[in-house]
Amino acid sequence: MNTTTRRPSTLLSRTAERLSELAGYSSAFLILASVLVIGYGGVLRYAVGASTVWQTELSIYFLIYASFVGAAYGLRHGDHVAVDLVVVRLPEPVRNLIAFLAAVLGFLLVVVVAVLGFAFWWDVVESGRRSGTAWNPPLAYPYVILPVGMTVLALQYAVVVQELYEKARPRGRRAAVSSDERDPAEDAAWRDGTPCDDDTEKISREGGAEVASREDGAGKSGENGEREEPIP
Repeated sequence: MNTTTRRPSTLLSRTAERLSELAGYSSAFLILASVLVIGYGGVLRYAVGASTVWQTELSIYFLIYASFVGAAYGLRHGDHVAVDLVVVRLPEPVRNLIAFLAAVLGFLLVVVVAVLGFAFWWDVVESGRRSGTAWNPPLAYPYVILPVGMTVLALQYAVVVQELYEKARPRGRRAAVSSDERDPAEDAAWRDGTPCDDDTEKISREGGAEVASREDGAGKSGENGEREEPIP
């Protein structure tokens, strides 16, 4: 299910957008770096007959970063794998409700994983554990990838939840809506003098009330036998 929506930006959405973009581009860079590292190891082994102790482990850490930290970029652009064979056949209000519930559940899940991940990472930092391989790097560095990635993903999920809620919420009077929540198309129509739907409905109600008031006044005048003479 595509969770991308184009809504007016807020501080939360701008922050999550920048972090998600940074996570996406850094993940792409590390994927390329892992390819180069593996290629370097292969060339070194078959051309020179030597080997490295850090090549495989480092490339694995790079790919772990791309998987967990880069997930926020995929969520922002709606690129995660989704099975929507049944959902697309449902009415739009039901689809919006399902998307909202899925976003809420996803947000809660990644928050739990982030909290547990930070707790596990801090335990590794205090214990000073290492990988135990020939390279033997401290595990504090690769273990911080999971909580950081889940934190960025949770921020992006919070933006998705907010946008889906705003999309499903009925719009009130335009005067009660702040500039950050207004739709750009409505702003353009407002500047051009074209009333939005709420204003059109209000004008219709006021016009109907005015016509009814005039008809009621004319009826009372007829009952009293009074007749208005035209002014010459």
